[in-house]
Amino acid sequence: MSVSGRATHVLVDGACYPRALQRLYRRDDLADIEPLYLLTRFREVAEQGPILIRPRSSRFVTALLAEDDGEAARAMSIIESTASTQALSDHLLQFVEIQVEGDAPGASRLLRFADPLVTRHWLASYGEAVPAEVMGPIATWQVAHWAPCWQCPRPLQWQTFKVADISTSPLGQTPVSEFSGAQAHMLDVVTRWQFKARVSRYFDQHAQAAWQQIPREERDDWLEARLDEGLNWGAQTQRLMAIWMELALHGGADFMTARNGLFERWLAGDVSRRQMSRQQQLHALDAWRHAPQGR
Repeated sequence: MSVSGRATHVLVDGACYPRALQRLYRRDDLADIEPLYLLTRFREVAEQGPILIRPRSSRFVTALLAEDDGEAARAMSIIESTASTQALSDHLLQFVEIQVEGDAPGASRLLRFADPLVTRHWLASYGEAVPAEVMGPIATWQVAHWAPCWQCPRPLQWQTFKVADISTSPLGQTPVSEFSGAQAHMLDVVTRWQFKARVSRYFDQHAQAAWQQIPREERDDWLEARLDEGLNWGAQTQRLMAIWMELALHGGADFMTARNGLFERWLAGDVSRRQMSRQQQLHALDAWRHAPQGR
């Protein structure tokens, strides 16, 4: 797939590209390799953080685009800029730690902005064009867009984000590292995507027969509904939510409320179970389901 403009840099997410520095330094077609965390308090995990590279020629990007839906496309994004590698690094360092509306005063979060999944959702949260304050010296930023693993496969596409006219920037005086509204919501969307992907891969490996009963085109709605139900019930950790998902897959979406459903049958075995906290109930119900009497 072709790329518009002239790609000058590639941003690599080290966590998505194992042994990133070893693999990048071994190449002879990269002019600059800049692990951004080296300039932060996260320097000890610099290899797992964002790494800005400048290829010597177009061959690196051409190979990246030709890879289709491979490892590199899910670990790298393509930047066009007239700025130096140092200037780009200085700009991107603003996004290493962010403040999110609703968090405790002074609290910060690590933004994995080099992860293409995060990059795409983050830039898309601004609308048709990205504010100049966010893009800085970046003219275009191209990010791979792939289908979620729980949906029907489709060819990977590259989505291009362009800078908005500075006169129409919606940020005003708000620092770019302060996330509210659509940007704060984006963080939740990414977290849900990542969780749904982990659950789907688990079902593919360990509950294939039950998972295949749900058509691929309906799985996103199913996962989203179960997530909302679990959160409303009180499953506040990802471990509890994973248990909720598996119980719903095997016991039905209404396993908590159905007459003679999974939860009602479990309660009937010992009335003292009603005194447990909801978190304890979920763990105990899961253990009971896996025991012979719960099947």
